[in-house]
Amino acid sequence: MKHCKTILLIIFILCSKQLFAQVLTLDTILSRIEQNNPMLKMYDEQITGVQNYSQMTKSWMPPKISVGKWQTPYESLNEGMWMISAEQMIPNPSKQQANYDYMQGMTDIESQKKFAKRNEMFAIAKQVYYSWIVLKKKHEVLVQTDSLLDYIIQVAQIRYTFNKEKLTTIYKAQADLFVIRNMETMVLGDMKMKNIELNTLMNAVSSAEFDIDTTIQIHNYEAQANDTMLISTVRSDIKQYDAGINTAKLQQEFERTKRFPEFGVSVTHMQSTSSMPSQFSVMGMMSLPFVPWASKDYQANIQGLDNTINAINYQKQSEINEIAGEIASLQTQIRSVKQQLNAYKEKITPAFFNSYQSSLIGYQQNTEDLFTVLDGLKMYRMAKTDELDQLQALLSLEVRYEKEMEIR
Repeated sequence: MKHCKTILLIIFILCSKQLFAQVLTLDTILSRIEQNNPMLKMYDEQITGVQNYSQMTKSWMPPKISVGKWQTPYESLNEGMWMISAEQMIPNPSKQQANYDYMQGMTDIESQKKFAKRNEMFAIAKQVYYSWIVLKKKHEVLVQTDSLLDYIIQVAQIRYTFNKEKLTTIYKAQADLFVIRNMETMVLGDMKMKNIELNTLMNAVSSAEFDIDTTIQIHNYEAQANDTMLISTVRSDIKQYDAGINTAKLQQEFERTKRFPEFGVSVTHMQSTSSMPSQFSVMGMMSLPFVPWASKDYQANIQGLDNTINAINYQKQSEINEIAGEIASLQTQIRSVKQQLNAYKEKITPAFFNSYQSSLIGYQQNTEDLFTVLDGLKMYRMAKTDELDQLQALLSLEVRYEKEMEIR
């Protein structure tokens, strides 16, 4: 009695684990990826790092201090003076602000890199999630086929006892049943792999088990009108080009401020060691970066940055054209696969199921043989599997479209 209670408790625990398994929606998984994935956290640190680096643009050059003998004759080292000198260069505020704006502009580039990487991870997660859904539906088909085959074998065995069925045919049916159960095991293993893949993306423990919501929403992406302006506003990699252009322009502004002079002050005190009076000097300093031999540096950089901006613009336009062509191709493929999927749902799969049912009725009425029933069931299973393959293809195309248009 004690062993029976233990067995019942174990069964209850196992059943409860399956019954109350956590169900995660696709949106929940995407949110956890965004919050926990270490690759995205890396970009957050890089963005913060650039912001911290930009603070150095507000700094001043360190002061210089000099101490030593001044105007001391070689014949008498006791004569002359001790000199203490201090110098401080004062940075140009316009140059500092321009450099700060340039450094801050680089954070936008890092932000768009993060969004582009997030979009890639979302696309991977969606592909895995939808593949898991299709696998669950395929498993349901296999379980249904398993049940039908098991029923057919039981009927055939009863008929065999009355010499109305052949033993070889029963063995054929049993072999088909074992094949189906082997396929069930394979599909369950594939579903487990999808579980692990999603856990990896969410930075969760790989062995953590959860279930998914099998609700599928098919979109009308093939009817969407997508122009180059829309692509420019939604794609992070295109925005990254814009951020790069803006950063190059800010760098140009910084280079232009290099023509502004900078000022400094120098204070010197000479302490006499003899009868000579002590002296001091206060000198102002100004740099002259606009002279021809010094201006070549920033002028060359300004011109070079013009070329960089033009190159980024051409690269951006090329990328937009490729994306527009890819989107148009995806819309055509989506339209075609939808037509094939509807044909399976409305015509092909129902026709094979009706064929199977007719053969089973005929077998029960002794007008059909068992081979015909088995063949009908196999053809129905294959048609249903092909239908799910078409669904998988459609969902994959939608994921690719959402990746191109950065739709969450």
